[in-house]
Amino acid sequence: MVYDTGKESIGCGIQVSVKGAKEDEIIDFLQNELHEIVYSYVNGGFSNKGFMLYPLVKDLSSSNKRKISYLRKVAEALNERGYDFSSTLRLFKKTSLNSGNAPWFISCLYNDFSVARKPKTKLETAKCKKLDFDRYAPEDKEYLKPVLELKKFADRRLREFLVDLHIHGSIGTGDYIKGWSDLDTLIIIRKKVLANPKSLVKLRDLLYMSKKYFYKIDPLQHHGHMVVTEHDLGYYCQTFFPSILFKYSKSAFGISRLDLRVRNSERENAKRFCSFTDYFRGICLNKKFSMGSYELKFLFHAVALFPTIYLQAKGMHIYKKFSFAIARKDFDDALWNPIDEVTGIRKKWKSPGEMPLIGAVSGINPLLAYQINSKYLDIFNKIKKCNDFNIKKIITGMYDLSESALKKIKAEDIVNCGNWFNK
Repeated sequence: MVYDTGKESIGCGIQVSVKGAKEDEIIDFLQNELHEIVYSYVNGGFSNKGFMLYPLVKDLSSSNKRKISYLRKVAEALNERGYDFSSTLRLFKKTSLNSGNAPWFISCLYNDFSVARKPKTKLETAKCKKLDFDRYAPEDKEYLKPVLELKKFADRRLREFLVDLHIHGSIGTGDYIKGWSDLDTLIIIRKKVLANPKSLVKLRDLLYMSKKYFYKIDPLQHHGHMVVTEHDLGYYCQTFFPSILFKYSKSAFGISRLDLRVRNSERENAKRFCSFTDYFRGICLNKKFSMGSYELKFLFHAVALFPTIYLQAKGMHIYKKFSFAIARKDFDDALWNPIDEVTGIRKKWKSPGEMPLIGAVSGINPLLAYQINSKYLDIFNKIKKCNDFNIKKIITGMYDLSESALKKIKAEDIVNCGNWFNK
């Protein structure tokens, strides 16, 4: 779920303007937008044409260009209040943003953000465990081979760019379900890479190609690498990756601890929750009860993640596995039914597999391979033939649940407080 900028909606119908905003709010907003931009960029961030024609075309989507362009206004607002964003503003003044020079804008914005004064934080140490394949069941070694291949790729090609790469989620904890579980990763990008646009370009290519390992685990994987930067560790927003998750993730590089300076993330948590309620509201009110393979898998994962996002909006950062029992106490059985439905689907899930020879395509363009494969599954209706579910019941149920949850925590009021976010 990506929040847009400018005068466009970012969840619950809320719009953005820096006029009248507090300095701390603008700094947090800048960090959040930079996070969204760099997350998209290193995972590709191409236009539709770029995703189809990579590696022949390596452009940047118009959405990403708008996001970067809008940050000029943010830099101007901070510069007027005594922050030094002069290097960013000089770059905007002398150079027109395009797909080729976007990394220079990203780098410049991060450099100015890194030295900007920030609100108080709280020191927190995250202890990490090493990724150890001997801990997995011997009979699953073949299934998990892409994870081992990703680790070897990271050791060989990514160490100079990353502080660490973490495997988290069900594969990190070992309670995965074959065919259902996707491959969840977190990368921590080094400061020196963000300071060097050419390194950022190189990292983008490497990470995009590393997605082929994702699709070997889940041909319908709906996200890339989760991202934080080394800068973020010193001003840590829990919405990006809750610190509790490090306890359950596994470090590919064997780093045993990370020191985090944790900041308040109440507004970002509420924004993310609002984006979830907007998603369920949109598909229900638009009666989108017929979905392709990719959309269905996205829906199911959004439902499964909902308890975690709900609790985050309440200020509770809970590991996903434990969020269900805690969150369901706030709702009656009828409202909670779609969560139970998807939990049941997960336990009985039968993978439709993948199109023959799709692995060869993934070695050239991973996302194109996924698109071809999802179309193949749709044409032959393979997911619905393998699994039994009532999509309309799940969507309408999630609409009712999410609207009830929104009223309980008043997320709109959290996001809309002050003069910055105005309806």
